[in-house]
Amino acid sequence: MPIDPIVLRRRLRVLERCIRVLRQLRALGRQAFVDDEAVQDRAARNAQLAAQACADIALHIVAAAGHPTPETYAAGLTAVATLGVVPANLAERLAGAVRLRNLLVHEYLEVDHGRLFDELGWIEDAVGFAQHVDRWIDAMPA
Repeated sequence: MPIDPIVLRRRLRVLERCIRVLRQLRALGRQAFVDDEAVQDRAARNAQLAAQACADIALHIVAAAGHPTPETYAAGLTAVATLGVVPANLAERLAGAVRLRNLLVHEYLEVDHGRLFDELGWIEDAVGFAQHVDRWIDAMPA
């Protein structure tokens, strides 16, 4: 399967939107975040979508490179680092965000919203991920 830059750029746009929303919500401060269920719900959904976008981008690149499908989304991020698209340390940090996504999706009744706020620092890693992927797409042969 060839790499489809259109698919990747669509996912990047989703990621950029989610990052923008999450930054706005974090700017409210921890206490406002913890006290407002609507903010928590919006943050949880956008964190889930952002992590999913990172995973989808990674899996698309890995599949297009002819590598076996990783068993987990986190492994997909690690695999894309081995292809030189993103630095390994960045991929590893984002793998943690994907694990957070799994918590949000599968154990939503157990979410500690203070912890969620504290862990949203990973969105800056998602910004770096998007920048690396964008440059990588630009460098692809036409």
